[in-house]
Parts: sequence; structure tokens; C-alpha cells
Amino acid sequence: MLDRTVSPAVQGMSFAFRKPTSLKFANGIPLHVIEAAGQEVVRVDFVFSAGQWHQTQRLQALFTCRMLREGCGEYTSAIFAEWLDYYGAWLEQSVAMNRTFVTLYTLKKFFSETLSLVQSMLLDPIFPEEQFSTICANNKAQYMINIQKGDVLAMRKLRRCLYGDCHPCGAQTAPDDYDRLHVAHLKEFYNLYFGSRSCSIYLSGSVDDTVVAQVESLFGKAEWGSGVPGANRSYEIVPDSDKKHTILQAGAVQSSIRMGALLMDIKDEDYLQMRVLNTVLGGYFGSRLMRNVREEKGYTYHIASDLITNTSQVMFMISSEALSDKTNEVVEEVCHEIHRLQDEKVSEEELRLVRNYMIGEICRNYEGAFSLTDAYIFMEHLGLPQTHVEDMVRAIRETDAVRLRQLAQRYLNPDSLHTVVVCP
Repeated sequence: MLDRTVSPAVQGMSFAFRKPTSLKFANGIPLHVIEAAGQEVVRVDFVFSAGQWHQTQRLQALFTCRMLREGCGEYTSAIFAEWLDYYGAWLEQSVAMNRTFVTLYTLKKFFSETLSLVQSMLLDPIFPEEQFSTICANNKAQYMINIQKGDVLAMRKLRRCLYGDCHPCGAQTAPDDYDRLHVAHLKEFYNLYFGSRSCSIYLSGSVDDTVVAQVESLFGKAEWGSGVPGANRSYEIVPDSDKKHTILQAGAVQSSIRMGALLMDIKDEDYLQMRVLNTVLGGYFGSRLMRNVREEKGYTYHIASDLITNTSQVMFMISSEALSDKTNEVVEEVCHEIHRLQDEKVSEEELRLVRNYMIGEICRNYEGAFSLTDAYIFMEHLGLPQTHVEDMVRAIRETDAVRLRQLAQRYLNPDSLHTVVVCP
């Protein structure tokens, strides 16, 4: 008879995540492939080595990417969208600090047709003035709405405090930036950075030799575009000397709290173990901040800490939306929990729970070809080795309570945190 009052023994597991198969086309474009049989869907990612880090005008990188699909070759924006819908395809475009991403999801049986659409978009964009004016006006209107939100204001201010106004991570878009941006700026950015010499391609899903040959035929034979990889620019970080900032917001019903600091480089040996410490503090629903501030005190519905890696320099941040009359108490409890981590060793039971949670999340997040592709694009983006996920699992298993206390003492000094509060 099975005794259900006794937990089953935990079995050891080994982790070896699939690596992409890589090759290089005749024109120099690297191709990385992760196959996944079973579903007749293909995803193709075009990654260009340029982003906000390389723009000379605010919003230049974002709108260059956004406008690619608004008219290209023989297609107007409406016809382009109609053909994507007809084939059941989905197109995503986004911009990071030093990368631009164009991602196509499509049924395998229509891969050739939809890939031809993307070829026209990437090689022959028109950047029509009329569509640009409409999209720019719509984005500006949405921006004016967003900057009335407490969480947006708090995050903008925190980034400015940590990096300074002249750093791409700290510089904030203003309403006038939309008015100063013109189509000529987009064409300039496109001509500088979009081309085969600045492009990497990732294929995932139901990929076979035919799919690879179709990509090679359209993108891999001759050089295309004049763009080159964006140069590594150096920006000085100038943090605000004042560590505490309060922004009054009329009509707010709660306080938006952001606390943060810049930590190590993501390649530093402390980073992966620091992820374990962050999870203990505020990285999951059972974290110390959630138990204290939410469950025991009832000051907030949600509070969390995170390690943000938009660039190779890791940004530590604590975020919460709290009762406006309990703002000071929330900040005090955050400091209290940090001091606890500095002074007391995490119990083995709590550490076991955190380890199981983190490894479970890794297994869930990286079980499919598409999510693995995201992971390898992230690694390439930040210059990490392809063993990064395995290294993370190893750090989770090997980090002990003594090491966590050392990390808390080294990196989590409450006096070094910038604190921004947007309140009524």
C-alpha cells in the first residue's frame, strides 16, 4: 500500500540542454538551427547588431524597426498585413540596447511565401511619410498616457538616477523627441546597420534541409544591404548623488516604489549565485518579501526583486505598488529583509525550496525549441557561453547558505540603493 503521508524520494537529475547546429552562409551570415519535430511550425529570427546604443536620435532605432513593415518593395502596408494574415503568419519586431530583432512565426507549408514577404521587408523597405506620421502620432499619444502612470514614472526616474541622463539606459524619451524624428533619421539608421554583415539568423521548429535551403536562397548567397555591426560605444555612468526621490502625482491611489542599484557584470562569477540570493529575497511567490510585506503586513498585493540584464551590467531592482500611507513601512521592511540576509544564514529547508523552484522554472522555460532559441539569442546578445543554462543549474545546486550571506554583505547594502517613490 502506498503511504501518501511520506514524500517520495527526490531523484538526482542531469541537465544537458540542446545546442543549436550552426553553419555559415556564403555571404558570411551565421545560421543557428534548433529542430523540433511534431508541429509543422517554423520560427525564423533575424538579429541585427545595432540598437538604442547606436542611435543618434532618440526613438531612431525603435521606429526604424517598426516602420520596416509599413511598405516594402511592391507591397503597401495594408497588402503586406493581408498576406501575413492570409498565410496565418505572425511577425514580431523589437529593439534592445544593442540588438534589433525581427521574428517570423509561420506554418511550414507556407514558409517559402512568408519568407519572401520578410525578404522584401528587410531588403527593400520604403519608409513612407504618411504611415510614419500616423504611427508617430499614435505612439506619442500612447506615451502621454503612459507617463501618467506611477509605475512608469518610478521606473524612468530610477534608471535616470542609476545611469545618468547621457547614458542610453538613463536617457528618457520626451514628447519633443517624437516631433524631432523624421523619416530621414530612419533611413540613415537602416543604411548604417541593416544588412548581411550585421545579421545573424536563428531557425527553430519543424526545420529540415528544404527550409534551410529556402533561407539560404533568399538571404545567404550574395551580400545584401550596406549595414555593418554597430560599433561598441562607451558611455559614462553618472549616478545621481541623491539616493532618495519622491514624485507627487495627482490622482494616484497608491504609491509606486522602485529601489535599485547597479551590480556586477553578467560574466562575473558571482552573477549566477546572485540569482539564487535574489530568488530568496523577492524572486518568487514564496520569497521573503512576499511573505513579510504582503502576507504578514498586508501593505501590498505584490512585491518583487529582480536582476535586470538589458546590458551586460546587472541592475538589481525591487518593485512594489503599495498603500500610500504604508510607503515608509514597505521601504523599512525591505531594508530589514536585506539585513537579515546579511546577518543570518538561510536555512537548509528554505534553500532546498528555492533550489527546487529555480530548477523547475528552468525545466519549464526551456523545454521547447522556441524558448531555447530565445535563450541562445540572449546568450549571444550578452556574449555568454552556450553553456550558460547548465552553468546556472550548477550554481543553483552548489550555492550554500554561507555563500549567500557573503553575497548579501557584498552587494545588498540598503544605503547604496536608490529609492524612488511616486505617491499621491
